[in-house]
Amino acid sequence: MRRWLLVAGLGLACGKRDVPQPANATPPATAAAAPTDANACPQTGAWAECSVIYRLERAGLAPKIDSTAKPSEGMLGGAPLMLKIGLSAQLELHLYPDSVSRIAAASKLNRKDLVSGTAPQTIKRERTLIESANLIGLLTSINAHQRERVSDALIAGPPQPEQAKPPQVLSPVKSGR
Repeated sequence: MRRWLLVAGLGLACGKRDVPQPANATPPATAAAAPTDANACPQTGAWAECSVIYRLERAGLAPKIDSTAKPSEGMLGGAPLMLKIGLSAQLELHLYPDSVSRIAAASKLNRKDLVSGTAPQTIKRERTLIESANLIGLLTSINAHQRERVSDALIAGPPQPEQAKPPQVLSPVKSGR
């Protein structure tokens, strides 16, 4: 009889779906302190940290800020942002005030050691170079599909500012009479 009560009690305990959280419990920390909607990030036509993370999240890539990683391309300057993509991919981003600054910094890169997002890697496993507006990205990944997805998400461009809609002009309706 006791066994039956014990089994029944365990079944009920395991079947609980809503377990109350203590009042002082904090929600689990998110991997990236990025906004969950595009409206929380400025739409200026230039990349910002939050817009990069938002775009990668929307592409289903689940980026996580890697605060322990150091940029390997220190000569690039800009505001570095290190992201972990998936289990082993590393995305090193450099954000600049404008595209002119990005172009100047990109001239310092040794492009022999880099490939585009759609180009196949060789046995040397080159990093993938991503350039878009005011952003330089260096992706370390050997997964061709992942390289293409990250590249496509960022090359599509930063969020553009809202433009005022021109007033609609209604043309007079001509009657057939």
